[in-house]
Amino acid sequence: MEQNSSGDGHNFDKRLQAADHKLNPRLKKSSAESSDDGTTTSSFGIALRVGTELIAGLAVGVLIGYFLDRWLGYRALFLIIFALLGCSAGMLNVWRVVNGPGMMSAPKEDGRSQRGSRIND
Repeated sequence: MEQNSSGDGHNFDKRLQAADHKLNPRLKKSSAESSDDGTTTSSFGIALRVGTELIAGLAVGVLIGYFLDRWLGYRALFLIIFALLGCSAGMLNVWRVVNGPGMMSAPKEDGRSQRGSRIND
């Protein structure tokens, strides 16, 4: 086998960068291509969204439970049930925010994804 030194290394680097960008388009670009497009989320923004998700889920559950209790004549049965359901829905939404696609880790050094399968399998 003969090694071709006519710039194949540069071509390989371009193809490797293109593949990396295709697998994870949110990766930071190299210093020559860097441009701040404002897609990063701040910690304060995430904290605000987490608080909003929790309060909204609980508020919707309490309102549904309150009106069902008033309509059906119970004291607090549906209020308690739907408050718990609303709280769990809020926690599920927070879990989705925290573990969303922006928070996922990149593929590991050996070419495996977070679940352990190879990227090109």
